[in-house]
Amino acid sequence: MPETSVIIRTKDEEKWIGAVLKRLFEQSYKNFEIIIVDSGSTDRTLEIIKNFNVRLFQIKPGEFSYPFALNYGCEKAFGKKYFVFISGHSLPSSKTWLVDALKNFNDKDIMGVYGFVWALPDGSIWEKIIFNKYICKLRNVFRKRKIIKNGRMGTMGFTNAMIRRDLWDKRHFNEEYGLGGEDGEWAEYWLKKGLKAVRDIKFSVYHSHGLSLANLIKQYKYWSSLDKPQPFMIPNFRKKK
Repeated sequence: MPETSVIIRTKDEEKWIGAVLKRLFEQSYKNFEIIIVDSGSTDRTLEIIKNFNVRLFQIKPGEFSYPFALNYGCEKAFGKKYFVFISGHSLPSSKTWLVDALKNFNDKDIMGVYGFVWALPDGSIWEKIIFNKYICKLRNVFRKRKIIKNGRMGTMGFTNAMIRRDLWDKRHFNEEYGLGGEDGEWAEYWLKKGLKAVRDIKFSVYHSHGLSLANLIKQYKYWSSLDKPQPFMIPNFRKKK
């Protein structure tokens, strides 16, 4: 049985899923499996996935919500100790991405690790300004690893996160948060129990949606609304006209 399960939710991710999987299989740490939960891709996503040694599970589009897809993947996982969550268009920032995250669990009070998000090469100019890797590194030059004891917006965001499996076994992600926010709600639960999270710059990813400034503002407001349960719908800043 692998030590770690990497779980990826996909739908129409043909642009980046191949690069994401290639980057994962290039990791220096090898004791992991990859589980993909696809919710009705109609592009080449499934064709690309077949070129990699992954475990693919498919759910109907109408069954999808962010927490349900993750819980479903976790239920299928063989990983004994850790779950890693990464989106189908998030590129790990290095070949030691996984091993760098795992080092944080030497402290038994750490419940999870997450990192920063930096713009992909095809990100909009505004994403490249706001989510700039070099500015982020400069701002965090003296605190590349930060202990988080109190929840706030973005804590343990599942765009890129690693958690302990034993904690998920005790408390699954709250599926009332269908629109999102299940990550922050789950993290808040364990933070209140006295556990800690780590934001580690070495566990960052490249991730973008190609959003304009106006849609980035909508995205921020959307994130701000995820502190309460809401049913799943496609966020308005990502709807195609």
